[in-house]
Amino acid sequence: MLDLNITLFFQLANFLVALLLLNILLIQPVRQVLKKRKDIVDGLTGEAESFESKAEKSLADYDAALQKARQDAGLCRQQGRDEGLAQQQSMVSSAQQEARTILAQTRDSLQKDADATLAALRAETGKLSELLAERILAAR
Repeated sequence: MLDLNITLFFQLANFLVALLLLNILLIQPVRQVLKKRKDIVDGLTGEAESFESKAEKSLADYDAALQKARQDAGLCRQQGRDEGLAQQQSMVSSAQQEARTILAQTRDSLQKDADATLAALRAETGKLSELLAERILAAR
């Protein structure tokens, strides 16, 4: 059976004093160190999340800028093609007009040459007729 005497009270007091000393000397400093470590880890985790969100935002901005640059390049390319086509059509049109002008000038020149040659032949026809008539008459 259990004896209840004064040693039980001394042992209980000794236990409480040991518990109080252990709490002051060991448990509270360990808890403080663990709390500091937890705060540091939480701070680093928050900082890492902040860096990650900044990186995601930067990547999204980069993708948006790249997409805009591609659209601008496509527009510039299309604009260049349109300008080139317009310039090509202008050059073809001016070349055709120049060809028509040259053709008209050539036709006019050929017509003048033909008219001059015809006039020269008509003038010579009269002389040749006279010469032929003289020869026919002289031969008889």
